[in-house]
Amino acid sequence: MNVFLAHVDFMPIVYGIVMFIGISILFHKLLAGKFLSLFIDISVFFFVFGLHGESMTGGFSAMIAALLAGITFPWMLRRAFK
Repeated sequence: MNVFLAHVDFMPIVYGIVMFIGISILFHKLLAGKFLSLFIDISVFFFVFGLHGESMTGGFSAMIAALLAGITFPWMLRRAFK
């Protein structure tokens, strides 16, 4: 009954979408001159990627962690220095 959908794996599609979103956000931050947020994104990515053994799963979790850190850390820094 479910012959064709049993072997379809959508994770590469999800991985590609998350990768595209991450790269487009980094490019936007670079063009907008938000260098602190850009540095936070890149450093969190490499830190988490190294902790997870540089695997495919580690890369995916590092991309998500960098996206979340890039959103929350600059917001927290702005609130701390007001």
